[in-house]
Amino acid sequence: MKIRSILSYSPLVYGAAVIVLSTPQIVNATEHLPAIPMIAQRANWNLFGEGEGTLSIGNRPSQTVTFVTVTGRPNQMVQVSLRLADGNLQWWDGQLVSRSGNEAQIQLISAGGADATGTLTVRYQGNTLISLSGSGTLDGQPLSIRFTIADDSVSRPPTADVVTLAQQGQGVFGLQGRPNQNITFASVTVQSDDRAELSIRLANGSNLTFSGQQTRKTAEDIVLNLTASGNATAQAPANIRYGPNNSIISISSNGTLDGQPFFIQFSGQ
Repeated sequence: MKIRSILSYSPLVYGAAVIVLSTPQIVNATEHLPAIPMIAQRANWNLFGEGEGTLSIGNRPSQTVTFVTVTGRPNQMVQVSLRLADGNLQWWDGQLVSRSGNEAQIQLISAGGADATGTLTVRYQGNTLISLSGSGTLDGQPLSIRFTIADDSVSRPPTADVVTLAQQGQGVFGLQGRPNQNITFASVTVQSDDRAELSIRLANGSNLTFSGQQTRKTAEDIVLNLTASGNATAQAPANIRYGPNNSIISISSNGTLDGQPFFIQFSGQ
């Protein structure tokens, strides 16, 4: 089945972020600090695709997804619609977190009148939507979505091995010479080739994102080697403990961001 898809976008600058459990002392410094780039305002953009996927919410029976749209709004806001096999529609609202190569990440904010959390990963090839996947919570219930278009003319990267963790909670982000900032939400995405991204949302609504590689995974924890945050160079390990339903128990990371010490301490709720 052929589908059509349209995507227009403006260049983005990525956010920076990190994570830790032990809180090192943040000292005052007079030298210039690295700028923390934020995502620029996004022009309107549209993706849509017909295919098949599965939506799971809490203990409810899984539902089949047949059509997905992703629509950009001003100020980095995004609306996602899911058409289910029974004809009903689900409308989700979120915020664009990052875009790299043929992939974008969206942080969920709400679903209809219900609170929602989590991270959605949108993949596309050229102007064609390839897949939508992610997990989080909807009104406190575990949520997961996996959708792939029904078009054999495009190469679809494997999604079964993608790990997406997301959790609301409390934490602290610190960068030398700047006031500590509270963390309210964190997400971790690991691709099948071990590429990884760690994002945190601060209490002021801004998002910070780190990229790197997964170096270890067990049944209880993941270890990342963080190497970049937007245009800034990062050097730091990140230890993530996770639990059932793709939840995050804790994140701990400290190292340097463009040569300046930073830390993150986060505990999921």
